[in-house]
Amino acid sequence: MRDASCLWVLFLLMPGAAWTPVSAACGQPQRSSRIVGGRDAQDGEWPWQASIQHRGAHVCGGSLIAPQWVLTAGHCFPRQVLLAEYRVRLGALHLSPTPLHTLSVPVQRVLLPPDYSEDVARGDLALLQLRHPVTLSARVQPVCLPVPGSRPHSGSSCWVTGWGSLRPGVPLPEWRPLQGVRVPLLDSRTCDHLYHVGTNVPQTEHIVLPGNLCAGYVEGHKDACQGDSGGPLTCMQSGRWVLVGVVSWGKGCALPNRPGVYTNVAKYSPWIRARLSL
Repeated sequence: MRDASCLWVLFLLMPGAAWTPVSAACGQPQRSSRIVGGRDAQDGEWPWQASIQHRGAHVCGGSLIAPQWVLTAGHCFPRQVLLAEYRVRLGALHLSPTPLHTLSVPVQRVLLPPDYSEDVARGDLALLQLRHPVTLSARVQPVCLPVPGSRPHSGSSCWVTGWGSLRPGVPLPEWRPLQGVRVPLLDSRTCDHLYHVGTNVPQTEHIVLPGNLCAGYVEGHKDACQGDSGGPLTCMQSGRWVLVGVVSWGKGCALPNRPGVYTNVAKYSPWIRARLSL
């Protein structure tokens, strides 16, 4: 594991679509458009980015997908922790100091997929219901969800964002803003092959599960890292940003033949959508 609310409506699933908006305003920042090898984000560039905080300290990233719901990684919530100790911060560019325009909302409950397994990183998602819906603004906007079962194209250029380490063991300085890096998508089969390079694991034994997808470079250099877990991997599709993956795990950070591994959100879209109306 790495280490405009009035527009809110549900859309029907359109045949052949690459995404289905949960909101008419999803995936469209009002701005145009460390993580390892990335760049500083601009204010409002990634308005769905959330910071999951435990006792006031950043532990994971997340994505706003509806006014009262945030999607993150399941391993960000160990079973022994107290839910009352968690809050979600939205609208932030820096983690410290806390700007007046940021929102900090308690977590009301955490929902895990039925196939979630902490041991093998299967179903590594957590759907957080906030104590109350947040007010949308230029800095706080939802990202679009993908069509259930859709497959993003390998080689597609996407972005991963977060406040994680700039390199293993080196946390992001508090004065540095949110980081973002462009990474190409890799299919799970190619990614699994790369993870077997230099190991004694038989090729018939999966390291990267079919329910995952990967993003990164064979040569390394650009990747998510510790503290980025649960954060978004987003791709531009038909003029909107779509949440394709959630940061799950990786071997080290930005190492050759070890791209970042993400939970494939499209596989869990039906489960997510069924719970947004709870």
